[in-house]
Amino acid sequence: MASQVSPGVVIRERDFSNAVVVGSTAIRGAIASSFRTGPVGKIVNIGSERELIDVFGTPSEANAGDWLVASEFLRYGGQLAVVRATTGVLNATESGTGVLIGDKDSFDAGVTSEKFAARYAGAEGNNLSVVVVDRGADWVVTTSSAHSLSVGGTYTADNGSYEVVEVISATKIAVVGSGTLDPAGTDTVVAWDYNSQAIASTGLTYKAIGPRPGTSAYAAERFLSNDEVHVAVVDTATNTIVERLTYLTKLTDGKTPEGASSYWKDYVNQYSRYVYAGVGLSSAEVTTVGEDPGAAAASYGATAASPLELARILPTAGGALTGGADDYAYDAGEIQAAYDEFLDTEQTTVDFVLMGGNAANENDTVAKAQAVAAIANSRKDCVAFLSPWTGTQVATSGGSALTPALQLSNTIAFFDNISSSSYVVLDSGVKYTYDRFNDKYRYVGCNGDVAGVCVSTSSILDDWFSPAGLNRGGIQNVVKLAFNPNKAQRDDLYTNRVNPIVSMVGSGPVLFGDKTALASPSAFDRINVRRLFLNVEKRARGLAESVLFEQNDSTTRGAFAASMTSYLAEVQARRGVTDFLVVCDDTNNTPEVIDRNEFVAELYLKPTRSINYVTVTVTATKTGVSFAEVIGR
Repeated sequence: MASQVSPGVVIRERDFSNAVVVGSTAIRGAIASSFRTGPVGKIVNIGSERELIDVFGTPSEANAGDWLVASEFLRYGGQLAVVRATTGVLNATESGTGVLIGDKDSFDAGVTSEKFAARYAGAEGNNLSVVVVDRGADWVVTTSSAHSLSVGGTYTADNGSYEVVEVISATKIAVVGSGTLDPAGTDTVVAWDYNSQAIASTGLTYKAIGPRPGTSAYAAERFLSNDEVHVAVVDTATNTIVERLTYLTKLTDGKTPEGASSYWKDYVNQYSRYVYAGVGLSSAEVTTVGEDPGAAAASYGATAASPLELARILPTAGGALTGGADDYAYDAGEIQAAYDEFLDTEQTTVDFVLMGGNAANENDTVAKAQAVAAIANSRKDCVAFLSPWTGTQVATSGGSALTPALQLSNTIAFFDNISSSSYVVLDSGVKYTYDRFNDKYRYVGCNGDVAGVCVSTSSILDDWFSPAGLNRGGIQNVVKLAFNPNKAQRDDLYTNRVNPIVSMVGSGPVLFGDKTALASPSAFDRINVRRLFLNVEKRARGLAESVLFEQNDSTTRGAFAASMTSYLAEVQARRGVTDFLVVCDDTNNTPEVIDRNEFVAELYLKPTRSINYVTVTVTATKTGVSFAEVIGR
């Protein structure tokens, strides 16, 4: 109590608001697979199925199992960290030579010398075409007879020479030049019409991209003109413009009113969702004829201070992208490398690691499951969720029907390959669900659902409640289960560390077990206890990081102990522990410990256990017999 010399009142505050990490949005799962599109070999945070589609595309036939597991997890809430595995995928390019550009960091590092490349690897990039729109030609000349001119050639008029920027027909050309064109002989001339100009092979016109480019405010303030350019991306499969980046500048030092770069290549590389703009345009794709006096070359690129090369970009500057390639069939090494992106605990926060769907065969699926388990076992701050290989749950190699007994033995045999660990959760579930993207039903492992019910449990209650049972363990979007174990089979699964997923009359499919994959009896052989300790350890780590480099004295130790006690008191009030003890004082921070620059805190917890076995005895007694005579009460 605070010391007071005379009577008075002391107001003290205690902070319990920092206590518990709750709410599904704080929980983050992780999965790796091959996808239709998206960055390769990089963690991307996904918050919804819509975002999963926007970044990684819809499921294909080859990756539907993984994709649906990810989608099902997101249905329960929370977030998902996704890595697209590095396989044989290639980005489409303007030259047609496919190249792998994993992400923008790889592009910035100079992995390609392409003029334009699809932003994401995959065959879908082959549908893209880039259009670069400058203000265009000045005049259209109709010659009195067939000409032999080509783009870049010179048309000689009565008042000078003009550069050909487009050959429209055998007797018609578009040209640029200074002054007012006086056609030669009986040739005729009209002003070039921007709005009628067609985008090659599309039937679309420039006006569908935007009004004719002119002069930006940045250029006008520096007494320059005609620096603007539009960039568009056309999906040739649907013949639609999928992206418009308008009113950019050809000045490399150009700026928006907010101060950001408006140079067209920088802007494309920063903001386009579809393409990168790489090396500079060639002399065949720009012209300086009729531009700023003194421009001696057609090389591209100018600054406001040195605008002599403010070239006019010709219609040939864009082009279709080809050479993109898909590869969904990851092997064991490729999926291992993808999951390894989650190993660094300092770079990424992960609460759950999802196995996803099948690999190419059972051996590769075992290797995949082991890789997923290894992430959780290495990090020791998350839980891995694994399901059996679908191939031995729905059909045999000969195509004959499976018996429940064989499904049971196949499930146990698959998980015999997973070592004992309290950081791993095994389930028996393979559900039959509808893939609306491909209009078909598929068998998919339930590991995303089991992780999902953990998310929903944390959302409505707390991490330390069991996710199993009729109240919280309901599995969504199930037409039927491939394997619906009976009581005897559930007994065998449970004694082999596998949590049954069962469909009972009147309840629907439900997670009917809450074991971890720990083989020996322990408090940590239950999901709720493992998650309780991960929750407390996360809070303890945060508090411990805050005392690094502080003075190792009673003030620091007392502050840590008070904060940790406050937190655990809230956990106890919310039924996570029945009792706890925090020791962080001079009993475990002895002079020897302090002299080694160490700080020691010890937490002792009595976790609340979930009920797994219920015995209800119903006894009939005679009418005239007192209950006190029967049970002594």
